[in-house]
Amino acid sequence: MWPLLLGTLTMLVFALPLLPAVLEWRRRRDIRPLAIDGEHTLDVAAVAAVFRAMVERQDETSGLHGLAHPVSALRPVVHVTGTFMPTAAEAFIGVCARTIVTSGSLVLPDNYTFSRDIYGRRGISTGRLNRMQVLLSEGEILMRGASELQRWAHARSIHVEPQCRLLGPVSALYSIRLEDECEFTSVSAAVIGFGPRHLAAPPGMDATAPAGGDWAHAVMAPDEAADGRWLVTRDLTFPANTLYRGDLVVHGDLWLGTGARIIGSVKASGSIWLGARVRIDGALIAAGTISVARECVIAGPVAAEREIDVGARCTIGAADKRTTLVAPVLHVCAGTVVHGAACAPEEGRVVSDGLVASP
Repeated sequence: MWPLLLGTLTMLVFALPLLPAVLEWRRRRDIRPLAIDGEHTLDVAAVAAVFRAMVERQDETSGLHGLAHPVSALRPVVHVTGTFMPTAAEAFIGVCARTIVTSGSLVLPDNYTFSRDIYGRRGISTGRLNRMQVLLSEGEILMRGASELQRWAHARSIHVEPQCRLLGPVSALYSIRLEDECEFTSVSAAVIGFGPRHLAAPPGMDATAPAGGDWAHAVMAPDEAADGRWLVTRDLTFPANTLYRGDLVVHGDLWLGTGARIIGSVKASGSIWLGARVRIDGALIAAGTISVARECVIAGPVAAEREIDVGARCTIGAADKRTTLVAPVLHVCAGTVVHGAACAPEEGRVVSDGLVASP
């Protein structure tokens, strides 16, 4: 009797943790997906769509005062046409605590803090030395010099003047321009230009070789390569003006000489240094740091676990092949273009380059 009772109790103890799973299997009730905060997943377009819908419903629900209604999050709201004129109290303290909405273009004054969201249907031109939370426009956003964005921004196109700080994600449907000494964390658009607008376009993957034939002309076919993959178990210096067809994997540090071309992807367990005018048709991945010299072209994603320094007039991705440039610390010289996204959770900065060519 007692052994049977003891065995039964033992089985119940072991089966008890499985009871919730058995009940859920028999009666499926928890089948709804978990709610995801779009802002913290860096999906700026999704957050912008929610904010846009709230703005569109704001007039329709102006008579509702229940705090539970999502539109109440916009209040207090001020509708502006043209230039924003602060109240006397706002002018005295230099802070606007109202949500600003306009159906046209919006111009903000200099040296103000805007602690609520801002929506300009046709366009937004901020003032200099502004501090803002959210910017949303169906047209262009011009962020004037030395201003700071603390949360996120989204528009058709965005131009950020020198010495601005983008502390949150910024996205655009078409293009983003970040001028010298701008700081950023995450920017995404079809075309992301770094440096002043007048700079000449950098070379693309299909660009012709410069005078003198500086790009690859010798073909490397190492004996260790097999099935389109070359595995190197030591540090490697890849010769200048040399072409290799296939993926290159290095267990160590890698140096790619000037004018080299890899028709494939490159990965190293250490750091990677690229000479000038290197072309890589695939991805560039490093466990350490990546240093990219001038006028390099990389078709695929570029990622490093520590830091990436990109020289002037480089091209990452292509118009028909968006990609990602990502590292905790990211420094990009003026004249470079990225098609897709550039992310730097710890520090992203646009570095001026006096040697950048003009058209």
